[in-house]
Amino acid sequence: MTDARPEVSVVVPARDAGGHLPDALGSLERQQVDLSRLEVVVVDDGSTDTTAEVLDAAEPRFPALRRVHHATPQGVSAARNRGVREATGRWITFLDPDDWYFPGHLAAMLRAAERHDVDFLVSDQVQAYGNNRRLVRAPEPRRHVVLDPRSGIMPTSRSTMVNYVQVSSRMLARRVVDEGLAVFDERLPTAEDREWAWRLLLGTRSYTVVDAPGYVYRRAVEGSLTDIGDARQLGFLEAYDTVVDRLRREGRTEYEPKVVRDVLAVLHHHVKRRASYGDEVWRAMTARAGQLLARFDRGVVAQQVAGIGPERARAIRKEGVSL
Repeated sequence: MTDARPEVSVVVPARDAGGHLPDALGSLERQQVDLSRLEVVVVDDGSTDTTAEVLDAAEPRFPALRRVHHATPQGVSAARNRGVREATGRWITFLDPDDWYFPGHLAAMLRAAERHDVDFLVSDQVQAYGNNRRLVRAPEPRRHVVLDPRSGIMPTSRSTMVNYVQVSSRMLARRVVDEGLAVFDERLPTAEDREWAWRLLLGTRSYTVVDAPGYVYRRAVEGSLTDIGDARQLGFLEAYDTVVDRLRREGRTEYEPKVVRDVLAVLHHHVKRRASYGDEVWRAMTARAGQLLARFDRGVVAQQVAGIGPERARAIRKEGVSL
């Protein structure tokens, strides 16, 4: 008997997305996938703009469009989780409403999925800054090779797959969803994608990187959480605390140096944006960072501090973080 379920479900979390959502949905019509087998699950997360009207107009074009409505906003993690619960496809992927897929991207990912039978697939991305474009390749040079997900964590000295956190770059097998590995931590105000990337690499058995057309990640969007200057930015510290808890619970402490290096790298990023934060928020961030780093062996911390170089270490210390 032929499996009648959709080939792929695309989960779109949408809050006040009426301005960009037509571009995202329009790109789904150019994926070289039968639209009757392409399930689009849009979670309207309490929008008050034209999002509903955009979906009204899109319904005739997408026979497998599913609409879910949150009466009040619950956040992007809750919206994605709801979409995953509603999705019925053999494969599950994501598309933020201000991004879009290149033509034929999903078709290429599905061909690779059938060929390799892995738990998840990863693609490259293109970052869009207005009319400017920048290709960002997934930091794994081996393409169309079945890989152990744990091989994507180390070393500490360079960016690896655990640092490549863009959610829309992943396509997940139904079994990954059924095992509960696709969920996002709804407690995290930001950096939920960092914890999620660790969750996938630690919890799955196989993956491959695909030379697919990729997707376009729109940067410098007004109101983006990446640009806020309030206490929500402390979310990355909570995310890494959760990762450490998991590593210790599962006896995988060999990966802790990578967590330390990543925490230092994100801290340095925030140091460069120090002017964006009020003193109260900054004091909370530095205190919380100190608490997190205190969880690690001092020798491990010292080694990773040396690894980031004296200039970055001085900049972090100068802004009040004890290393």
